[in-house]
Amino acid sequence: MVNKCCVVNCRSNYHNYGEVSTVVFSFPKNEELKKYWIKFVNRKDWTPTNSSVICIKHFEKKYYKKGNKNQRFRLIKNLKPIPTIFDCTNLTEEGSLQLIKSSNSLRKSLTKRIFQPDQYEQFLLNDLINSFNDITESFAPDGFSFLKYDDH
Repeated sequence: MVNKCCVVNCRSNYHNYGEVSTVVFSFPKNEELKKYWIKFVNRKDWTPTNSSVICIKHFEKKYYKKGNKNQRFRLIKNLKPIPTIFDCTNLTEEGSLQLIKSSNSLRKSLTKRIFQPDQYEQFLLNDLINSFNDITESFAPDGFSFLKYDDH
């Protein structure tokens, strides 16, 4: 199973089976360095697990090297590698990242509904039907005719 990069908006290793995988690095054991990595991931209230990784695309080339022949890429620990490359267009004016774009327009404040009891009472009186004989042509919608049979 290929690990997927945990950085917000990064799609590394989200591909079809058989495609080339992107190199990933596990979170460092050094707590000070780990804090920088967690901040870079940009997820609210998130803590890395043992399977959390960041892909090579977020590191400058000076922070990693490839070993001899079939060896994989490794981070150069004494340089204290910190992810710095974030390919994302959702940057705020200050240059910090946002999880969700905020709306520039403010919502209108709720208006208090003015309840007028006199109109309501009048509506109830007009809408009241005491018997079937109270129904007249005025109750029928436009285009409908009102027929009343006495034998039913």
